[in-house]
Amino acid sequence: MASGHALSRENDGNRQFQGLSLTTQKKVQDYFIKFGKASTRIAQIRWLDGSGQEVVRVDFTAGDAVVSQETSLQNKKTRYYFNQGIQVAAPKVYFSPIDLNVEHGEIVTPFEPSIRGTLQTSSETHLISGLLIVNYRLDSLLTTIRDHSIPEAQIYIASREGYWLLNSKPIKEWGFMLDQPQLNLKAESPDFWHYQNQHSDGGEYISDNVLSSFIPLATFLGGQTGVDTNQLLLYTNSNQRFLSQARTQSLFFAFILFLSLAISSLLIIWRGHRYQNKLIELSFKLSSEQQDLKRVNDSLTKNIARQQLLQDELVEANKLSSLGLMVAGIAHELNTPIGGAIICVSNADNTNNNLKKAMQEGLSKSQFSEAIDLMHSSLHLATVNLDKAVNHIKHFKRLAIDRVNEDYVECRLDDVVSDLVTSLRPLFKKSKVDLVEDIEANLALVSRPGIISQVLENLIVNSLNHGFIPGQPGIIEIKARRLDVNQISITVSDNGSGIPLVMQNNLFDPFVTSGRGKGNIGLGLYMVNQWVTKILAGKLSFISDQNGRDKFTTQFTVLLPVKSKVPEISNSHD
Repeated sequence: MASGHALSRENDGNRQFQGLSLTTQKKVQDYFIKFGKASTRIAQIRWLDGSGQEVVRVDFTAGDAVVSQETSLQNKKTRYYFNQGIQVAAPKVYFSPIDLNVEHGEIVTPFEPSIRGTLQTSSETHLISGLLIVNYRLDSLLTTIRDHSIPEAQIYIASREGYWLLNSKPIKEWGFMLDQPQLNLKAESPDFWHYQNQHSDGGEYISDNVLSSFIPLATFLGGQTGVDTNQLLLYTNSNQRFLSQARTQSLFFAFILFLSLAISSLLIIWRGHRYQNKLIELSFKLSSEQQDLKRVNDSLTKNIARQQLLQDELVEANKLSSLGLMVAGIAHELNTPIGGAIICVSNADNTNNNLKKAMQEGLSKSQFSEAIDLMHSSLHLATVNLDKAVNHIKHFKRLAIDRVNEDYVECRLDDVVSDLVTSLRPLFKKSKVDLVEDIEANLALVSRPGIISQVLENLIVNSLNHGFIPGQPGIIEIKARRLDVNQISITVSDNGSGIPLVMQNNLFDPFVTSGRGKGNIGLGLYMVNQWVTKILAGKLSFISDQNGRDKFTTQFTVLLPVKSKVPEISNSHD
């Protein structure tokens, strides 16, 4: 309510200090009326200035709003809720204790139980400095609580000082407002009051064959004053016949319970004896089955060991197959430059023999110059071819060393990929598939380069064998990028036929292959996954869409840490 525009200081730019123009006063009254009609519990809305004088007041009765004229406005500076509420700075809200409504120094009759909420306003943000007060009527609530009482149990509510706010005898209520201190639980039952103070969290008390249950009931604790008085005590008192009936019922139920326990105990003993005999019988049977299970387990252990040995042999065969492929590729690559070098050296030797023969028979200057030029050209071509052979041998040497090296060393990814591509070039010469490199420069990492090379070889060969039919043109791309200071991404992509959807869920399982009829055993991608996750401490994933419209239909992604393991000795390649 306090945040409404009608109460804002911007709503009346021509107002005098602590005063409201008639137009603004009418807007505030209309705003209070609209707000108060939103709830039937609101009995009164007032706005008091700093001296306690009511500036605007609207009363609500049976849904009708009554605006107090200026002559009927009162000063509430002596009322406790004004003095306590004005001490609570906004935005905190003060809530008064529950009491009766008082007008012009007299208690309103019939009684109007009320609780007041107040919020302090300031002239910096509102039309006036003062206190907004909303009275909430509680007579309907107390009547509802009273209606929940039954002959067997009555509900009572008392203030923290022991005065009755709700009693089965209404004449005992509101003693503190009516100057009747004897209408107080402390005065009526001192022992109960003393027991209650010792049990602040609630409890039960028996007196004169009456069972009383009590519990503290906190109302609003938002204010900085009046907090203790806001706490109420909720009671329920039984009638005098209740405990007698309860004792009788308890004895009856105790007897029934004892009889049930006795019968249950006899049944349990009988069933226990029966089950014991059955357990003995089952124990003999279980012992026999355990012996059979042990024999089966021993047999399974041997079969698993044989299967593991077979799998290890298949993995080793896969490695040897890769090595054979690499050796064949290097041999093929060396054949051309070495053959060319032999031809060039042979031409130089023939030229040299011809030169010797000409020297014996008589050598002209032109013959000598021609022979020298021919030998120089032949030796130059021989040197070029031998340099090519040496370069291939260096790639092969580095690749071979990496494959057998089990240490974690610092390496450059472009060197690893370059060596691998050199060894695989003969394989791609037989097909129409192009192998493309796109490696970011200076990608250095500490890892096992031989395993990285093996992983990439398996992925590339897998794409070539399963993604393309013979004679089909295509592209296989190796791409590497640094994702951040701690991770490198390597992708092997192709635009082949893609991976069938039925195989994608278990693609990395052992012995899964779509080319078993071609002699494939299905360990390639399984070993790739094992190498990447177990040895290189990386992650392996793939995407494949056979009907995709992107450049590539299948892409394997290998995420590698820049440092898989800190090496004890840093090695470098020759």
